Amino acid sequence: MTSLLQAAILAVDGVTEVFPARNLWQRLPGRVASLVQPCEDAAGDGQLVEVRDVGGRPEVNVRIGVSPDARTPDVVRAVAAAVHSSLSPAEAAVKVTVVRIAPARGGAGV
Repeated sequence: MTSLLQAAILAVDGVTEVFPARNLWQRLPGRVASLVQPCEDAAGDGQLVEVRDVGGRPEVNVRIGVSPDARTPDVVRAVAAAVHSSLSPAEAAVKVTVVRIAPARGGAGV
């Protein structure tokens, strides 16, 4: 499901990239623990779209990059709408964080 959400988010005009749902400081303890005692949970540590079930309601956390040519508030609203549409008919809580405002990486010389 998260790969479908990631595709829907990347399809939003103005989104340049999707970053891991948790920032480095939130992922660091899990990374250290996986070095000491490897486990399967470490693979989900860097997931790009986090979906959690909280009391039967999905909560989605996504961190994005936005094009400098786009209106950031409009992009954030469009990302939230894309997530809601992808999870319909479930009523999801969506948190969108803008991490970077810059041209897409690896693009054709902008």
